Amino acid sequence: MKQKVIFVDDEVNVLKALKRDMALADIDAEYFISAEDALVHLRQHQVGIVVSDFNMPGMDGVMFLKEVQISYPDMYRVILSSSGMENSKLREALENRTVEQCFDKPWNVNELVAYFERFQSYA
Repeated sequence: MKQKVIFVDDEVNVLKALKRDMALADIDAEYFISAEDALVHLRQHQVGIVVSDFNMPGMDGVMFLKEVQISYPDMYRVILSSSGMENSKLREALENRTVEQCFDKPWNVNELVAYFERFQSYA
């Protein structure tokens, strides 16, 4: 069964680019402009992989993925970040496994898709 992926980013243009890339790669994905909207969705839908922007207003990506980790510990948690590993909060989140993987913005679509495909099983 294919794992559903959700993307959370406060920048509409980033979500549009991700949507285009994921459609071309045949990745089953949905897109949210806020962590709060994504959390509502997670309560009602089965998701396998959650990808979040790091810098967002209100609830940042690490705070969001901590909530996901607590409520849905089996979901894979990924950060997209333009600040990279220079950020101590992001490094700590990787060390304590709140975040399982970090990809830089701009992302390499082939690397991102290869990561998702590691979790896909097709019947």
